[in-house]
Amino acid sequence: MTIVVDDVQHGLEGAIVEVRRGDETGTIRLAALGDAVVDAALAMLESTLAEGVSWPDALAAAARTPEIPGRCRRIELGNGALLLDDTLARTRHEVGRSLKVLADATRGRTRSLAVLGELDSEPAEWFEEHDGLGRLVVRLDVSQLIVVGHGARHTATAAGLEGSWDGESVLVADLDEAYAVLRSHLRPGDALLISAAARTPLADLVDRLTQEASW
Repeated sequence: MTIVVDDVQHGLEGAIVEVRRGDETGTIRLAALGDAVVDAALAMLESTLAEGVSWPDALAAAARTPEIPGRCRRIELGNGALLLDDTLARTRHEVGRSLKVLADATRGRTRSLAVLGELDSEPAEWFEEHDGLGRLVVRLDVSQLIVVGHGARHTATAAGLEGSWDGESVLVADLDEAYAVLRSHLRPGDALLISAAARTPLADLVDRLTQEASW
């Protein structure tokens, strides 16, 4: 019998997934967030049910799905901001989904920041995919966009064309500049997504930020 997802809600404390199968309904409460972990939890639900496990026990097993390294994994920074390490997201689709998670989890609660590098994109699609990503950031009302490197420059350009102004979108040359901007912008309680690291070594930026004991 097919599992139907009725709703997914992302908060900084985790995701809540409402599901049903026939007349049975249930809730998967995850201590993790991001579409990748939701997909993993649903796969766990399906496989556990296929083994003959009861619906309540299968829901409980799915709820134990852990965070996925590099896919919206939460890290508390020394200054009280929350970093979402999404550096394994490589495509426009993956990064776009994570940006929507960031927006949903922070809307009406706290500021959202995103550091984006270059997507894994074919040359013929490079312009369209980076353009679409920059415009999506603005439409999701992400508070601050930092784009790293010349290879991802059009993400910042597209954000400006979509309506980002007054420093809400900045293009920096390298990780050192990105780090400096974050040191001056990040506040306690902020949520920072670092994503689109297919061709930009943003994992090094994550390491640098997490090794900073205090700000």
